[in-house]
Amino acid sequence: MDWRRAKSVLILAFLILNVVLGYQLWLEWRERIDRSVDLGSLSPEAQLAMNEKKIRITGKIPTETPKMREMTYKLLEPPSKDASVRTPIDPPKETRIVFGTEELQQALGSVIPDLAKYRFDYYGSKEGAYYSFNRMVDGMPFFDVRLELYYSELKIRAYRQDLMETLPSESGPEQKVLPATQAVASLILKKYLPSGANVQEVTLGYHGQPIFDSETQVSSPSWRILIEGGDMFYVNAINGEVSTDKGSAQAGQTG
Repeated sequence: MDWRRAKSVLILAFLILNVVLGYQLWLEWRERIDRSVDLGSLSPEAQLAMNEKKIRITGKIPTETPKMREMTYKLLEPPSKDASVRTPIDPPKETRIVFGTEELQQALGSVIPDLAKYRFDYYGSKEGAYYSFNRMVDGMPFFDVRLELYYSELKIRAYRQDLMETLPSESGPEQKVLPATQAVASLILKKYLPSGANVQEVTLGYHGQPIFDSETQVSSPSWRILIEGGDMFYVNAINGEVSTDKGSAQAGQTG
């Protein structure tokens, strides 16, 4: 046996292991720094309430505060009241394509209308049932306009889709949205969050109360705040009003 060569291989393997471990430690350090900045941007009152109720924030709090306004849109096909109404996908496709934009487009772009205008929504998906996507407009998700890909046995077998068209809005000029930290603090100070709650995700987009029996809908700029366990809150990013959508989010896993 060439001991000198074996020794060199062992030294090289040890160095590679050190590099990998060092990179993992660096990532953990960066994550902790990011979280400390997020928490430090909350008001002192909110931080005090967090500590008293042992509320955690493990998701990143966005810092952007763009100018937005209410959006009016038309549902091209009124959604069926029967949630079981789906369009079959034949032949079924592998579930792994969901996680690759190009692969998904190649597999289903000719099957699902406007597929490229929808973005995968991990927290809106339901494990063991469907993958959820939100309709995007100017880089912002419409949380109420969805595409759902239903799967079983690692195959996507059907879909259900909301199709929309934006309309001219008469809501006035754009306004700078409230910071995400203010939206989270509002939930904490108004006691929407129970003791021990964990804030997993904060995302800016559009949300509105459905106008039943009407093709025309209105959505307001909103912060979607997801709590571990599935409870979902929407904070109007203009006036700070809170609406809830409890139990609607069940994180999807790779099927």
